Amino acid sequence: MSEDPDVELDAVATVSRITALEMLVRQIMIVQLRILDKMGEIKLTPDYVQTVAKAYAEKVDESPIIESTSPDVNYEFKLNVLHNLERFFDDLERHVKDNPV
Repeated sequence: MSEDPDVELDAVATVSRITALEMLVRQIMIVQLRILDKMGEIKLTPDYVQTVAKAYAEKVDESPIIESTSPDVNYEFKLNVLHNLERFFDDLERHVKDNPV
């Protein structure tokens, strides 16, 4: 198998795929939370979403997400992941507020 050095990624297609994946993950998460709420396992409220967000952030903060010898790279990557998680859970919290069961 030969590698083509002239292969380029289409930035628009890449961003649209990432955006579509983010939307899909949000939908899956909210469906799972609504199912757990309906089963009586949790009480789905904006406060509950904040609690889950904090738990995720703590796990990311404790995790050596990538194996880089550069502390700066590790820090920037982790900061980016935390920022995206914050945005993700802010969207979920807003959805729960706007669409109570």
